[in-house]
Amino acid sequence: TRCKKMHYCSVVCQAEDWKAHRPVCKPVDPEPAKEKPKENASLSDGTHLPSKESASYKRVYLKDLYTTEVIMGPEIQATVVEVYSPSRFFLLHQNPEVLEALQNISTGLQEAFRNTSVSLYVPCVGEVCTAQFSSDLNWYRGLVQTLSADQKMANILYIDFGNEEDVPVDRIRPLPTNIQLFRPCAMACQIAGVVPVLNQWSDECCVAMKQLLAGKIVTVKLLETLDNGHIHAVDLLLSAGKQLSAFLLQGGYAQKCTISEAPTEEDVCAMLATSLKNFQRFSDGKDDNKWAQPPEPIKQFVGDQLSVFITHLQSPNDLIVQKVDNAGLVQDLQLKLREHCSQVAASPNFRPAPETVCCSQFSEDKQWYRAKVLAYPSEQRIIVGYLDFGNSEEVALSQLRPISPPLLALPMQAMHCSLAEVQPNGQSWSKECVEALQLRVLNRILNIEILGEDKGKFLVSMSDETSDPVDNIATLLIAAGYAAPALVTTIPTQAEEKTASAAQIVSEPLVWSSAELPSDGQKVVLLPIVVESPGKFYCQQSTGELGAQLKQHCEADATAFVPKVGEPCCAQTSGEGAWYRTMVTSVHKDSVAVSLVDYGYNKLVKRSHLRPITAKLLVLPFQAVCCWLAGVEPVGSEWSSEAILWFQTLVDNEQLTARVLSFTEQGYGVELESRGQNVAATLLCEQLVKPYGECFKEPSPVKVSSMIKQEDGVKEHEYNVQANNQTETCSSQSSEMLTAVTQEVASFPVDWKTVELPLKEVFQPCITAVINPSLFYLLCPAQVDQQKLQEVMEKLAVYCGSNKNNVSAAEKCKPAPGSACCAQFSADNNWYRAVVLSVGENEMSVLYADYGNSEKVPHSRILPIPTHLLALPFQIARGALAGKEHFPADWPEEVQQVFQSELANGVLASVQSFDGSANVLCLTRPAVRGGGDLTAMMLDTLHAHSKSSPHPNASPSSDRDGCFTSPSTSSVPAGPKPPSHTELGNAADTSDTTKPSEPTAQSISAAPVSGEINSC
Repeated sequence: TRCKKMHYCSVVCQAEDWKAHRPVCKPVDPEPAKEKPKENASLSDGTHLPSKESASYKRVYLKDLYTTEVIMGPEIQATVVEVYSPSRFFLLHQNPEVLEALQNISTGLQEAFRNTSVSLYVPCVGEVCTAQFSSDLNWYRGLVQTLSADQKMANILYIDFGNEEDVPVDRIRPLPTNIQLFRPCAMACQIAGVVPVLNQWSDECCVAMKQLLAGKIVTVKLLETLDNGHIHAVDLLLSAGKQLSAFLLQGGYAQKCTISEAPTEEDVCAMLATSLKNFQRFSDGKDDNKWAQPPEPIKQFVGDQLSVFITHLQSPNDLIVQKVDNAGLVQDLQLKLREHCSQVAASPNFRPAPETVCCSQFSEDKQWYRAKVLAYPSEQRIIVGYLDFGNSEEVALSQLRPISPPLLALPMQAMHCSLAEVQPNGQSWSKECVEALQLRVLNRILNIEILGEDKGKFLVSMSDETSDPVDNIATLLIAAGYAAPALVTTIPTQAEEKTASAAQIVSEPLVWSSAELPSDGQKVVLLPIVVESPGKFYCQQSTGELGAQLKQHCEADATAFVPKVGEPCCAQTSGEGAWYRTMVTSVHKDSVAVSLVDYGYNKLVKRSHLRPITAKLLVLPFQAVCCWLAGVEPVGSEWSSEAILWFQTLVDNEQLTARVLSFTEQGYGVELESRGQNVAATLLCEQLVKPYGECFKEPSPVKVSSMIKQEDGVKEHEYNVQANNQTETCSSQSSEMLTAVTQEVASFPVDWKTVELPLKEVFQPCITAVINPSLFYLLCPAQVDQQKLQEVMEKLAVYCGSNKNNVSAAEKCKPAPGSACCAQFSADNNWYRAVVLSVGENEMSVLYADYGNSEKVPHSRILPIPTHLLALPFQIARGALAGKEHFPADWPEEVQQVFQSELANGVLASVQSFDGSANVLCLTRPAVRGGGDLTAMMLDTLHAHSKSSPHPNASPSSDRDGCFTSPSTSSVPAGPKPPSHTELGNAADTSDTTKPSEPTAQSISAAPVSGEINSC
């Protein structure tokens, strides 16, 4: 162990204790520091300050810089030094005080780091430090915006110039103490009074604004300060006498910003009355659906600790989560909804009343979800809220279907939560805070503890246990300056109930029981919890809600407990504060071995972590049921690793259908079905097991008989396991499949075969990723063969499971962009077929080849793919714009942005030909957008770009060598400005949608959340 404060007898012992030891594990300093360093927080990566922090510097944040107001008078003169969009650009005030401060800071930094050698310094997100710019190797003040997971690369915003770039950590130093804490010289600005026509500024708008303003001196009028003075809402007077806001409005890039005030009580009543009238106007004699009322919400209690993922996030005080433990239930519900709605046609007679529940087709993924009718904004439009994900949208009545009673049995899965212990710095949460929080918590599994309840929301403490040490999200927000501390209002516990519960311990006898499975041939649904082998695994039929009760009891009663073998008790098995029902199996000097009776595994705990249990807490039977797979036994003396791996792949995280064939005091012999497959028959087909009591032989359609003897040695049970119809077709091929999966040489092929789309058929393409007009990817419009895809996914899981502990081939030999691979998705840790979009030093961007979404993953989550896993074509296809013989090898960034913008706004496609590698597509604008051929548009854009830019490969703010073209010496202080390296990322790098956990070509488990999606 790195801290050397704990000593272990073995690696296994250390691994078992790591979860409890991790929060207190710290390196040991050779010489104790004079002052204990303060812990730092990182919103994006959970980075923390090293324990050996030098006393010669102090971390500096934006809030530490002087906020003296420099702008005087209604108008000032400033140089536009960096432009990203109308909502984010930077100005350098042509004020002698600012220019002198910038000159002094620059000179001081160069002198401070001229000949000094400093040990590696790891900054934290939100810190103002000193960074060495890549172009001129001079030192400038920079704000750390993000930090990579391996703490080797940081994204730096140069606060005195407004541009940003990725900088290695070894070129970052703390801000010297002798440098003046002057406010950022570059003013962060946004245009006041206008907003984009759509949800975000178009690429054409950003390019036009950059060409219009970059490097020019303009007249600036300050209208408002935002975000505690860090952002300025301004308007600019252009050289032609026109204001920038007017230019954006006339160009069709923007619309006027309307100030929305909070509606009064009269406004709310009027809106509700209008909605009711819209509903009633055509409701006579129609199905109003009033019987379908919302299901009950999930019941949770104060003190409950849950693993969750966020499905919808508005602010730290308004977020929706789902329990990770219920992910399987949600997937099953989505499948049932899809099947139900496919059998129910749209009916003009269906007009559900407000507050009732129906099925609604989400506009982005065209999948069906449970939804509550919220309002009728018009006679034929309806606003629905999705019960299991928390978001809402407006849909047409034709997108609704009646729901059936069985689909209302599952409680609402969306849990409305509010982050406790924090409050906004101002009257509301800033946009930067929400964006930083989204970056930190979305697509992650988080731990929450319920601290209370307020206005229908759970007040929760949220942490990310994947970081080391564990990060508390509220603490990170406060440390980064996005939030202020707040008191937590919790639901008071009832002391009387605690006292009564403690008093009952002595008086009530302890009686317990174990959950039983029906032995009359009835089939039951089981959830596997611990899978050791086909010969021993533990399952649950249901989980009782005892977490809060156990915690209340154990915290109220600190009575010393004398453990006895064979007696139940409460035990705290980790540092999380969670308590479990256990049975004492052995007693040692300082510790006690216990079995977790609801989960099926054993732990060694300290005596101080035990509490007596009450009869009330034993009413619920012990939930862990020991089982074995009936009718089969190992081929050899023990279960092989292949048999265990296949069995775990078949049953892990699945709802199993079981039928008891035999039982003893040790447990139940069961016949299992997983995803409609007989598990025993599947293992027999793969020659991984043999029929019970028989010699191993080639699989054939055989009835397997077995005699199970009970302890008394008298009664015998004979049962049969029919190997279904699968054994009729698996003969010699099945005997080779496992060997092929585990031994076949894998690689990163770039010549994987793409689907050839039908020629001359007009369709609306679903673009999933764009490299450039010569190469992009789209989902195939044809229906996917779910059975074949499921078979590929099972083989993929076996292959990756047997290779995941090896050093990733991606770390040895980086795959080329466009090559096929296996990628482990971050949300569910399952492996999927993927295509590499781009390769970085520590991570790469991949496109999931059967689902169409993409994300960035570390190299350790990439494996080469064997040939047999490429036999089924990917569900994505390569595409290329027609006319590529006229296209350049390297596309200018601005032209790529125009192409991506056109695709995002929707196009029509027809396949012209197939060139052996990609489908050559003719793309056109739809008639509603004025029509037009995209090939001609791209060639015209290329021609216009070549005229306006003498060096097509140079960025707007750089010359051929990448050096910034500085303004005149009269307006900018001496010392070159770091040139901008910011690029408007392509769709391949920015698409970060959530991939479905269910292996289907459409998303059925991802939350139906509005936002950026692929252009389907």
